[in-house]
Amino acid sequence: MQRDFTDLELLYELEPVVEENVHRHLGVTKDWNPHDYVPWSEGKNYKALGGQDWDPEQSKLSEVAKIAMITNLLTEDNLPSYHREIAMNFTMDGPWGTWVNRWTAEENRHGIAIRDYLVVTRSVDPVELEKLRIAQMTSGFSPARTARTSPSRRACSTRWST
Repeated sequence: MQRDFTDLELLYELEPVVEENVHRHLGVTKDWNPHDYVPWSEGKNYKALGGQDWDPEQSKLSEVAKIAMITNLLTEDNLPSYHREIAMNFTMDGPWGTWVNRWTAEENRHGIAIRDYLVVTRSVDPVELEKLRIAQMTSGFSPARTARTSPSRRACSTRWST
């Protein structure tokens, strides 16, 4: 017989699978550090420290690459909001807690590497980047708000069947 699950019920049903896979993931994870992926030798001071302001001619990225990198960074910056949404529904001492805490830490590393890369290589305007980041984090992420404002989100099923 088929049973319908809510999203939350489905996530609870998946807990044993999450536990198995989070342990597998942690067992094969290779540690890394964001600073290892930033070409620091390409950096130079900005005007506040006696250098020069950013100029669009300094960027080596295409417009598409800039948009992709900024969008990715803004997504990474919203981690506190995503973490809160997940943490509100699960205890932090179970498999989902282990997963969300590790995921949050890992995604934060991505944000550090991307931001530092963009600023050090002068790929984007650092002042505009910070304005975007502040605006994004100030507005945050809310599934309820997204569901109310996004027709595609409303079209997505909120029930799963097994």
